[in-house]
Amino acid sequence: MRRSIAALAGALLVAQPVAAQEADTGFDAVIKALKDLGDQVEAQTEPGSVDRAQGYRFALRRIEMHLASFLPETDVWNPVLSRCPTRLCKYGFDSPDFNYLTVAPLDPKLSYRITGNRGDVPYITFQQFSVGGGRWNTGGQIESKDLKMDDKGNFELLLAPENAENHPNFIKMAPGQTSHLLIRQMMGNWNTDKEVSVAVEVLSRKPDEPRSSRLLSMPEFDARAKALADFITQTGPLYRKIIMSEPVNHFDEAYEKVDDGGFPTNFKNTMQYEVGPDEAVLIEIPSVEAPWGNIQLGTLWGESPDYASRLISYNIYQAHRDKDGVFRYVIAQTDPGTPNWLDAAGNPRGGVFVRWQTPTGEVQKPNVTRVKLSQLRKALPKDHPVVTPAMRAEQLRLRLLGYNRRINPVDLPN
Repeated sequence: MRRSIAALAGALLVAQPVAAQEADTGFDAVIKALKDLGDQVEAQTEPGSVDRAQGYRFALRRIEMHLASFLPETDVWNPVLSRCPTRLCKYGFDSPDFNYLTVAPLDPKLSYRITGNRGDVPYITFQQFSVGGGRWNTGGQIESKDLKMDDKGNFELLLAPENAENHPNFIKMAPGQTSHLLIRQMMGNWNTDKEVSVAVEVLSRKPDEPRSSRLLSMPEFDARAKALADFITQTGPLYRKIIMSEPVNHFDEAYEKVDDGGFPTNFKNTMQYEVGPDEAVLIEIPSVEAPWGNIQLGTLWGESPDYASRLISYNIYQAHRDKDGVFRYVIAQTDPGTPNWLDAAGNPRGGVFVRWQTPTGEVQKPNVTRVKLSQLRKALPKDHPVVTPAMRAEQLRLRLLGYNRRINPVDLPN
């Protein structure tokens, strides 16, 4: 199928005048970057496998996810907000529990004011990024525990090259080709938590000077498209390499601080899982003092599977915790009748990602045991709950309602 699409794209390019093909090299560069990524998918997966199908989709999603960063409709004088899960943002072990807000495009040389209300989600991080050299460059950041607000939760952030007036909520802009502010909201209860509300304005603009976004010129398109192609080439295989290098059915000795573009006070641990149709992988995670934490499954391409209608993740507010203070999660292809079932969803192999945000206590290594489904109950505490099909149906019903509420958050705080 991919070969047919590539052949059609090639035929369309051949049908264009030669001069146009030579001039429009940015478009050609993006097509080539996607084809090269597709070739990598083919080389690393088995024909007809779920892994290959997910890899091809991953390659095509690079356009959907990153296009607005490199070819935005507006410009740095008119930044706008976008939010996920309303738009696609499946990349780099995206968290099913995060509502991601993006303020873009930004110019690292300009100054911006972000105003809003904190809402009541368990935790929020604000982090500025700029693209340069085919990667994200991290700028300043602030987290909700350090955010200065009034007694109603209202706040103001300053994004600027320098903090000349010593603003209490300052985020320094990192240089780069294109920039944005990423706001991660760590949801607890998908059905009741009220997310942050945000507005943005440019401080560098004169108040009496109207300015609309300029039209996209061909030279600018060409340059930006080449930058997009370079980004796809540099980052396309990144998370596949990371996941495939992780141990199978056990975690490394210790958690580590995020240092790959995530938030620096986030502690993570990663592994691959492998589970047969008659097996279960039991993950036991001792609780730790922290405002937020979660566990999730991912594909071998670093994307979250469907988390609207499948139980592929739990945060500490959703998960059952046993009396001994341990969270016990069970990865299985079919429902094992346990409260924290992680649905492998037809993926015999995938990634597991555990996060703790700003923990204050010791973060202990999770314990992992691979057992036959028929022997699973023997590996669990005697009082570990049993989940009936009716209870599971209700759990899934509420999950889908919560997901759709997050797409259409009409109950934002005033």
